Amino acid sequence: MITKQDKNAVRRKRHARVRSRVSGTATRPRLNVFRSNKHIYAQLIDDVNSVTIASASTLDKELSIEG
Repeated sequence: MITKQDKNAVRRKRHARVRSRVSGTATRPRLNVFRSNKHIYAQLIDDVNSVTIASASTLDKELSIEG
């Protein structure tokens, strides 16, 4: 019988594969997006200085999808 990996393990493996090739800079930051069942979270990250430049979420009042 074939067993499936859980979704989080597959996501972490994909994340590690992409992160091995992608690095953000101040002039071209990396975009990180996380989707949960109810919300979306996004960040712009400068990996050189190890700092988050900007972040947004559907939990923010300005971006609320619920009205």
